Amino acid sequence: MSDEIKKELEKEILSELKDLSDIETGSKEKDTAIENLATLYKLNIEENKIEREALDKAYDRGLEDEKSRDDLAFKQKQLRESKIDRYFRTALEAAGIALPLAFYAVWMKRGLSFEETGTFTSTTFKGLVSRFKPTKK
Repeated sequence: MSDEIKKELEKEILSELKDLSDIETGSKEKDTAIENLATLYKLNIEENKIEREALDKAYDRGLEDEKSRDDLAFKQKQLRESKIDRYFRTALEAAGIALPLAFYAVWMKRGLSFEETGTFTSTTFKGLVSRFKPTKK
């Protein structure tokens, strides 16, 4: 309800109250004036109640919107953490494959360069060759 209408309603209630004191007690006019005043007052109460309910609903919607924003932010944070976790696990798996291959390549090169001439054969390298090949046991 607009403020202008609300002010007019309150002004009318005050006017009815002033007029009520001028009317003779027990007359039919006073009974009618009291009924009119009661009707205006009930209307005022009802309008205030409607306005309060509208404000409460707006407040509740505001809280729901805030909760939705919080939920959305939480879900975005979870997705971001999940993405980081997935990248980290992928990097660990790649390192688990690449590091042994690099190790095998370095030691194979060193072992083969030592065995290049064929004059000396090391039992250490012969024993390691079987372990250099990645196989599942």
